[in-house]
Amino acid sequence: MITKRLLTGAGVLALLLVLMLASSGCTGTTPPGNVTTAPADTGAGTPVPTTYTGPRTDLLIATTTSLEDTGLLDYLTPFYEATHPVNLKITSQGTGRAIELAKSGDADLLLVHSPSQETAFMEAGNGVNRRSFAYNYFIIVGPESDPAGIAGLTPEDAFLKLMDEGKKGTQGVAFVSRGDNSGTHSAEKTIWKNAKMDYATQVQKSGDWYIEAGKGMGETLQLANEKDAYTLSDEGTYLAYKGNLELVPIISEGKSLLNIYSGMSVIPKGNATATLDAANDYINFLISPDTQAKIAEFGKEQYGKNLFNPMTAEKAGEFKVDSSTPATATKPVLVYAAGSLASPFAKVKKVFDANNTGAELGVYTAASVTAIEKVTKKNQPGDVVASADAYLIPKLMFPENATWMLSFASNAMVIAFSNSTSDYAGEITAENWFEVLDRENVSYAINDPTTDPGGYRSFMTILLAEGHYGEDEIFENLVGDHSSITATKSGAVTTIDVSTPSPDGTTLVIPKAGEPGYIDQLKAGTVDYIFTYRSNAVQNGLAYLTLPPEIDLSDTAMEDTYAKVVVKRPDGSTEEGMPITYGVTVPTVGRNPDLGEAFVKILTGPEGAAILSAEGFIPITPATPTGPVPVGITA
Repeated sequence: MITKRLLTGAGVLALLLVLMLASSGCTGTTPPGNVTTAPADTGAGTPVPTTYTGPRTDLLIATTTSLEDTGLLDYLTPFYEATHPVNLKITSQGTGRAIELAKSGDADLLLVHSPSQETAFMEAGNGVNRRSFAYNYFIIVGPESDPAGIAGLTPEDAFLKLMDEGKKGTQGVAFVSRGDNSGTHSAEKTIWKNAKMDYATQVQKSGDWYIEAGKGMGETLQLANEKDAYTLSDEGTYLAYKGNLELVPIISEGKSLLNIYSGMSVIPKGNATATLDAANDYINFLISPDTQAKIAEFGKEQYGKNLFNPMTAEKAGEFKVDSSTPATATKPVLVYAAGSLASPFAKVKKVFDANNTGAELGVYTAASVTAIEKVTKKNQPGDVVASADAYLIPKLMFPENATWMLSFASNAMVIAFSNSTSDYAGEITAENWFEVLDRENVSYAINDPTTDPGGYRSFMTILLAEGHYGEDEIFENLVGDHSSITATKSGAVTTIDVSTPSPDGTTLVIPKAGEPGYIDQLKAGTVDYIFTYRSNAVQNGLAYLTLPPEIDLSDTAMEDTYAKVVVKRPDGSTEEGMPITYGVTVPTVGRNPDLGEAFVKILTGPEGAAILSAEGFIPITPATPTGPVPVGITA
């Protein structure tokens, strides 16, 4: 029988040391710096200092079952408690449940492994100091005979074959899912998504072959073992339970199997910092060189292999995570911005961080409407909102969610392409692009016009081209023939209805949520051309075609021309053609409006203007105000 908490010998001895000290009344604390250094042998050759004397506080940690089942936290706890005036109170749950505990105020610290859920938690202002401290890999384990024949396949192809064989009733083919909204369950759903399967409608209730355990990783492994079935497990928990299992690893390679563990300090209600400081301190303990060395060695003696890998600087760079910045922030500053602003805002963030101690600024990008609706519909406490269509801010946010706006930059629509993979790249010009795109087997991508201004502006550009070039069939040839998007003229104005785009997906591509973005598809050679902002082309090093100002939406002198085109969105609202202008505001619901204003001041000042210029934007200097802009933000 495998116990839920598997301690190494070193961990047991160290824990006994702490318990003996506690029973003798020596578990309190003295101020930091007054720790005695008389060593105690932990059995691992690592001296543990005598514990603090004096009062101790509790730190409530909500964590994933894999960190508990493997015994890693049990192993590390004595080392931390012996040198800090803190008692660790650890609750093991699936990641989803752990996050809910943190949201409800029942945890001070999260240690989990589901990047998408972690991002959503941070984006809603629930935490600060997200630091990645370890990683391993998920593995697909199953019967050694591999009745589904998935060995050697990618994780995605393996899942599809498991489903196919399972639904056919192939003998011995079954899959046990965590089914508990944990990090492992989230990783499983991501693999299904990558395999182009809708989890809720195509997988979850697809037959008896698919079993939902609703349990932790250790118990799920045991259930899969009992049923001689396949399952997805993190490698660490599998190794910890391996001695009692007949299941063997079938697939252990694939990008989607990466499993990163991160810690996040939970923002206390009322913005108190006592437990927040303690949570920050534990994160710093996890990412310290000494603890990273312990993680690297954990499990080697007992299992012949370390159960987790430390998050080295090299790996942190490869995985694009933060593993080394000291956890000191106590205030989250939330910036919800248009996707095209991701790169310049990352640079503005560096300026902000250097001048605002104790604040952690997070930039979360999405389509402009989606970014705005995080505040207006999801009630998230954004401190800054920036839209690629400035006019969306007063239209969708005034007066309840914002009272002012600054127009801070302009842009232009271009057609980007690859000199090496785009058909006719050597022939396309500003005079013949619509003919090139209409050639057989040429494909082009446009972002979602229902939510992204860059998407509906692309269709405006195509329609405006008819008047500029004197060609009446451009829109029908490039859009109408390949989608359900229509253009209806009434007087001098033509309305483009993008309510249900329904592109054919071969000539005209509009990427869906979860699919590679249109820029990624161009880089991969999946499409030949994309309509995009000039800034996107510059930032991504793409070749691009500059279009005439009469159609590229960049020229304020062409305002009357642009206004001849209107886009109708799914909710029935319309967007009039006008020069591309980016707007920014500090919402009324922000928790830290002073810090939001500090960000806007940098963005609209000389440093921000220099960054925007380098990123392919045209700064508006000074920024143009709408509404009563607070004193001191603009020069």
